Amino acid sequence: MTVLRVAERALAAGFSPATPSGGALFLHSGWRSCGTWLWATLRDSDTVRAFYEPLHEDLARLDRAAIGAFSPGSWGSGHGPGAPYFAEFADMINPGGRGVDGYRSRFAFDDFFATPDRDDPALEAYVGGLLRHAGAEGRLPVLKFCRSLGRVPWFERHFPTSLHAVIVRDPRAQWRSARAQLQRDKNRYFVLAPFVIIARNAKDPLLAAALAHLRVKLPPHLGRDLGLTTSVCWHHIKHLGWADRYRGFLAFWAASNIAALSGEALAIDADALGTDTGHRTTVQNAMSAATGLPLSLMPRWSADAPAPAEPEDAAEAARAAADALAFLATQQHHLAPHRAQLLERKLLAHAGGAAPSDGPIAAIEAPASAYAGAAAYVAATRAIYPLRRAHYHFDRWVKG
Repeated sequence: MTVLRVAERALAAGFSPATPSGGALFLHSGWRSCGTWLWATLRDSDTVRAFYEPLHEDLARLDRAAIGAFSPGSWGSGHGPGAPYFAEFADMINPGGRGVDGYRSRFAFDDFFATPDRDDPALEAYVGGLLRHAGAEGRLPVLKFCRSLGRVPWFERHFPTSLHAVIVRDPRAQWRSARAQLQRDKNRYFVLAPFVIIARNAKDPLLAAALAHLRVKLPPHLGRDLGLTTSVCWHHIKHLGWADRYRGFLAFWAASNIAALSGEALAIDADALGTDTGHRTTVQNAMSAATGLPLSLMPRWSADAPAPAEPEDAAEAARAAADALAFLATQQHHLAPHRAQLLERKLLAHAGGAAPSDGPIAAIEAPASAYAGAAAYVAATRAIYPLRRAHYHFDRWVKG
């Protein structure tokens, strides 16, 4: 299905900002994939109500002071000047003054690969409430996610009159940006978060297959507490080399993008927006038809320059890409041919002719006993560096 047919289908189904439980634009992307830039191109319109990261873990404790503290200028985002990210949630804070109405902490990382038929009335009611809030103002809801890729078909099923768009970026470019945040800015969030999702969803069949093909070294599963998961994952990552960190990220990238593209969402090639006039024009036309807004989608990549030198071994990185290609080959039946080819092109560019490993093995999980001596580390890390504040408070703590 072409992107224009996706837009036409959404419009025919009743796509409208006045539709109380459906009409909206959903942008689904990975971290450091240009999703925020695309969202920001729509945000300033008076006809749009643009919600940033509606599944973000910070929303569980958001208050007005935190809204003002988290903006493009409060960390090395590369996003350019703009209002605080969560400004649109200001009038949706719970009466007690903390937390967004209807949001639950589990929305961020749990059930990340939920199937379309999964029953989750709380999540459906929460997202539907955002759409109704915007619709009551006569505005088009635009929701930009970085925590939805594995469950895009779920969102398509439960919000069928909305236009869903999946943004896909070259995994090496995405990884370089995440790694640069850690090395240059001491912001570990974008390297850490995929491992947190892996740790909390490792039994999902699609993700488990990706972890096996990529031979990912996993942290032990020590319970459902997010703070504990976060601390253990960071302890685990610190003891991995960059090549093994990349394998974990690539397994997450492959599984989440396969899941995201298994439905009928509009597919946006973030890399082609700057180089392929035809693709850019087609996407602009589809999104303009859905939003009624004129768009110019020429991306800016200032967030990624300059990047540190790559510490991964080039040959090992190529083998990881080859293993990801082997995994993709086993999942072709989930994807339309042109969608499979999109992901294949992204991986082929980095496989360099490397042969995949001999075959999938069970992902290597560190024994819980290996973390028995880490209790003090876990307690200290939870106290000073919770995941929910990682990417905008770190510098303040370090310098303060």
